[in-house]
Amino acid sequence: MPLAPFKRILHVDDQPDIRGIVKLALGKIGGFDVFSCSSGQEALEAAPGFAPEILLIDMNMPGMDGMELLAKMRESGVTVPAIFFTARINPADLERYRAAGAIGTLSKPFDPLKLGRQIAQIWAENFPAAEGAP
Repeated sequence: MPLAPFKRILHVDDQPDIRGIVKLALGKIGGFDVFSCSSGQEALEAAPGFAPEILLIDMNMPGMDGMELLAKMRESGVTVPAIFFTARINPADLERYRAAGAIGTLSKPFDPLKLGRQIAQIWAENFPAAEGAP
């Protein structure tokens, strides 16, 4: 049984080691098709061709932070759900992330063995099977 009703995840993080671990965790362990980008600009360019079903976006990146990237994704027509990936998870920040349009937040550091299930859980909480997905 698949972890989630989606397969393609666009992951954006400026740190190469995090990108590698996430790609391994979600690709090899979770069975997802993962496209990793090192910057917001790279993600904006890759999204149309990759056609992600969900975005996993690092909040703290040079040049363009996660909230700015999500806003630009929306402006460019990419409307799929987004999850922010960050070490800043205090209640005020979580509220800001929701207000920016994220369906959830995952904290760093993270357990690679649980990452796929955590993303699937956030999806399920936001899109119960009876309601369908966006």
